[in-house]
Amino acid sequence: MQLFAFVLMLQSPSVESKPDVVEQAAAVAAITARRQDPKEQPKPPVEPPKQPEPPKAEQGITVLTVGKSKIVFYGFLRLDILYDTDRPNNVQVPSFILSEDTPPGGENDLSIHPRLTRFGFDLDGPNIEPLGNAKLTGKLEMDFYNLLPSGITSNSREFIRMRHAWLKLGWETFSLQIGQRDDVIAPLIPTPNNDLVMWNAGNLADRRPQVRAEYANSGFTVTGMIGLTGAVDGRDLDTNGFLDGESSGLPTLQVRFGYAFEGWVEKAKIAIGAWGHYAKEDPDSDVSGEDSFTSNAFGLDLTLPVHERVTVKLEVWTGKNLDDVRGGIGQGVVAGEEVSASGGWLEVAFKATDWWTPVLGVYLDDPDEDDLAASGAPDKNFIVAWANRFRFGPLELGADVLYWNTEFTGSVDDGTDIRLNFFAAFHF
Repeated sequence: MQLFAFVLMLQSPSVESKPDVVEQAAAVAAITARRQDPKEQPKPPVEPPKQPEPPKAEQGITVLTVGKSKIVFYGFLRLDILYDTDRPNNVQVPSFILSEDTPPGGENDLSIHPRLTRFGFDLDGPNIEPLGNAKLTGKLEMDFYNLLPSGITSNSREFIRMRHAWLKLGWETFSLQIGQRDDVIAPLIPTPNNDLVMWNAGNLADRRPQVRAEYANSGFTVTGMIGLTGAVDGRDLDTNGFLDGESSGLPTLQVRFGYAFEGWVEKAKIAIGAWGHYAKEDPDSDVSGEDSFTSNAFGLDLTLPVHERVTVKLEVWTGKNLDDVRGGIGQGVVAGEEVSASGGWLEVAFKATDWWTPVLGVYLDDPDEDDLAASGAPDKNFIVAWANRFRFGPLELGADVLYWNTEFTGSVDDGTDIRLNFFAAFHF
């Protein structure tokens, strides 16, 4: 009997070694409940907040959208190196070459500057429905060429200069622009001497605040402008603190008639233009017995593609009292006389390769000697230039050589300079 009880005890597990069936059932029930309870489900990973999309790139130019308008940034970083064998009147912005009879005429010089570095943006706005669905656009552009009146400014402390600041309302064939931009006359731009774009040396026109209207249809354009007289020369002959152009009570008036048409070179149009300029300057007091002066100019421009690799550009003009539009070698009124002048320029550009374009140019500004009373006044600027442009994508290199001769009234010897200009620019 005792042996039978011993065997039964060996076959039955002890209380300590047997699992608690009730506890196991409770555990299984708890796990099942947690799986069914959404609060207990593992949370999915939190997605990071969406970052704003980077600006879209269109043909390498950054475009930003602000409200209903797009902003397109552009410009370039540029450094110029200038060398003269004989001293101009200003090393960086030359208008003529000093005579060897006028110290420091005949001396050489070297200048290095980044002032032509440029930044700007175009605004592409919405259509203005109440104004006939006019398209609204605009431009703001600046560089660092705002020299002090002395002409000597620290090259590491450049001043920002406003070049363009205008808005435009455009319809199908008519547009209206309001703000500061180029003159209407003399629309072409010479290649060399980018510091002063051959102003006072054959090329007319600058920039000024203005209201401009243009009609364009089937290749024909008519452009008219009213603008500020004295915006360039700041003339105050009677030195009373008021611009003579503003004292006249009249704006500068300019108009150009243009026509562009297909020539014999594929995808290159021939463009011709005829233009005129008129302005009044009325000092509040007599100057050499005169109290009113007139400024006028008439000219022609031509862009002529003669071959797929050769293009000719030409401007010719004549007028008087032209210093506010960069003519007459900066001489507008001398001893009460309006200085008459004629001039112009011609360039032939040859696209030698996809990356090299040499340009040969001739430039002339010739004031009337009879209107220049003072002996030693600049009487003629004559320049021959060989300019080279090398373009490798956004990188542009330039190497220009200018032969520049200035004649003077009286017995003063000429000023003759060989001017070298090298630059590098990164366009964006």
